[in-house]
Amino acid sequence: MRSQHETEIFATLIKNYSIAGEYLLEESGSVITKTSLKDITWENLRIRETEMYGMRIFGFPDLKKETFDNWISINSQPSLLSSCINNPKVNLLSSAEYDNLFNQDDHRWSMFYTFTRPGFSDDFSQALIQMTAFCPITPQYGNLLYMEKTGNKWENKLSYGLFNQ
Repeated sequence: MRSQHETEIFATLIKNYSIAGEYLLEESGSVITKTSLKDITWENLRIRETEMYGMRIFGFPDLKKETFDNWISINSQPSLLSSCINNPKVNLLSSAEYDNLFNQDDHRWSMFYTFTRPGFSDDFSQALIQMTAFCPITPQYGNLLYMEKTGNKWENKLSYGLFNQ
């Protein structure tokens, strides 16, 4: 059951963030647990809204602890994502290929993405996943995405910025 939902989550993110044609590391990324503003904990993510250093920050007030705990647990070690990503337009790369292409001049404007595996609530009604995007020339960013299942479809409800350079 989990693999079906993982496949749906990745398909949704690839479509919503226009990742088709870009590069994606086939191994799950490391969980970012610290930012310059706050540690990434369940308690800190459940805020409704706050202001910090002049920035408005929105949290995930409906995030279940089981969803956060599952996300941390499932990402304690890297996993291959290739079995969950069924889009032939996404260029899945090994770590060596990723490092090699990232450092080539003719790919300096390409986007390189990483995902963690999603964490799910026990009833598979919500998910938490981290996405990062890197380009050798332009700014990079990382987001923690809170998703909910509505009918047969996963929807990105809220995004928590982890970094933006």
